[in-house]
Amino acid sequence: MKAFQLKGLAAMFAVGMMAITGAASAQTVNGAGATLPQPLYEDLFGLDGTSKDVIGTWTYDGVGSGGGKSRFLTTTNTVNFAGSDSVLTATEFATYNSSQRASWGPLIQIPSVLTSVTLPFKMPANASQTTLNLTRDQVCRIFANQITTWGQILGNTNTTPFVVVYRTEASGTTELLSNFLTSAACSGYNFQKSNLFTTVVANSGGVNSNWIAATGSEGVSNALQTAGRFGYLSPSFAFNPGSATAVATIGGALPTSVQLPASATPPTGTARNNPLNWVPAYVLPTNTAVYPIYGTTNLLVGQCYTGGITSDSVGGAVRDFLTKLNNGSYASQIATHLFISLPASWRTAITDAFLTQSSSLGIGNTSVCNGVGRPL
Repeated sequence: MKAFQLKGLAAMFAVGMMAITGAASAQTVNGAGATLPQPLYEDLFGLDGTSKDVIGTWTYDGVGSGGGKSRFLTTTNTVNFAGSDSVLTATEFATYNSSQRASWGPLIQIPSVLTSVTLPFKMPANASQTTLNLTRDQVCRIFANQITTWGQILGNTNTTPFVVVYRTEASGTTELLSNFLTSAACSGYNFQKSNLFTTVVANSGGVNSNWIAATGSEGVSNALQTAGRFGYLSPSFAFNPGSATAVATIGGALPTSVQLPASATPPTGTARNNPLNWVPAYVLPTNTAVYPIYGTTNLLVGQCYTGGITSDSVGGAVRDFLTKLNNGSYASQIATHLFISLPASWRTAITDAFLTQSSSLGIGNTSVCNGVGRPL
């Protein structure tokens, strides 16, 4: 009987140790960055109270694209991945290669989803219309601080001040807007490409004293609840991009009509080896009836993670997430949050390059990830 009891206790102890080991091996994947895709990621990660669609426990700190890149690229407050609408610069890439690559391994930058940058507004209380259709030049004039009253936009005598709400921190949404403002559409206005709004408009009229500064997409959305205000925002924050009474149309087109131009194709051959080639370049639509403010929100991940890519590791969880993102598993969530899935050609290219382990760029490639890996 005693022998039986001892065996029973031993079995219970073994089961308990297995449970402890399993709990210890379950990794937490930490992310930070852009607020533009934050609602989508919070949905997929189960952070909004819905069931999660990822392996392990995930976090996401919406600190803006600049903050996300900083945490990913440096040893201060590191994260396992970053979301950024602001494209990795050549300087950032070179600095990472010289300071982190030898111990952390190569980094990967890939587009996540296609997005518009909407122009939400709240009409003045005394306005006689509910929609706002702008020409491309009017958009340029607004951000060049050449519009001071609503009457100048509405074509009447309305003297209500025209108040622009803008992002204060390094913001990928700002950078996507600046792609349009520095294009041929705004030739002569002297905008600058940047993820800082004050830099974008510094030489084109600067910031009007009555404009409102806000932090993060949520901050912009909250500030836009007051009548007489106009701003720029991702499509998933309170202002429906499919409603002409919530966001401005440009040339009659709603933000829901954006698409990558046919010329935006994924890199091939040796060009695939450079992460800077993996974000589609902005091209101004030649058709003025096409919504022109668009881009991709992107992900920064490591090719190598400490612990490898087993199913209970951070690397394995990241690889599984990217696999689902590119095989269509998240298509319904992407659409629900008013983003657009990447074209099939891009998703196939990402899968072939980064999610096929035998690829020289593949996450967890044993030849590349030999003794190196991002810290957990």
